[in-house]
Amino acid sequence: MNLGWGLGRCWGCGEPLVPNEVAGMCPPCQWAWPSLPGSEAVQQLARERAGCAVYGLGFRLRPDTHRVVHRAKYGGFPGQGRALGHWMAQGWPAPPRGVVLVPVPLHWRRHVRRGFNPPQALAEGLATGWGCEVQPKLLRRLKHRLSLTSATRAARQSALRGTFGVRKDWRTALPDRVVLVDDVLTTGATFRACQQVLGAEGVEVVGGVWLAMG
Repeated sequence: MNLGWGLGRCWGCGEPLVPNEVAGMCPPCQWAWPSLPGSEAVQQLARERAGCAVYGLGFRLRPDTHRVVHRAKYGGFPGQGRALGHWMAQGWPAPPRGVVLVPVPLHWRRHVRRGFNPPQALAEGLATGWGCEVQPKLLRRLKHRLSLTSATRAARQSALRGTFGVRKDWRTALPDRVVLVDDVLTTGATFRACQQVLGAEGVEVVGGVWLAMG
């Protein structure tokens, strides 16, 4: 997998590769890189946090994987997220036929600043491996807020109230069933907020996919 860090550098740690390391990853990172689909205990924790089925989870956040997530989110290159999504699709079974992938949106201001939406890039990579449809504009973020990275579950739920909406287009019918795609699962508050607004429009959220879990 090539995440586009640059030729001759490990995409796990970013350190220079020696000529015979042709896989794009140095031996220590290859040895430490998580395997999919991961442990049942981690999957169960994700199910408890989100309150839904897990259709994909890459890894727990730790120093080495945190660097990968940070680059995928802030590196300015959507190809990194797409490559990670395609990697996840090789280790997780595809959702049932007809299920649509819906990425959690950024507010337009943050989208402009980053140049792309990381969950959308992840969803596009998953879609190439699974053969699913992606609807990147189904959800929209109505409010621009500061980062909630260190907030508690209750604080997140309060802050996210009224944050998301469903973009309705008379030319396109809403999907019946979707899987939400996000970069990091922390408390599950973002997932539940999106699930609530979609459910109010008759769209069933059958599960979620996350690159990482904190």
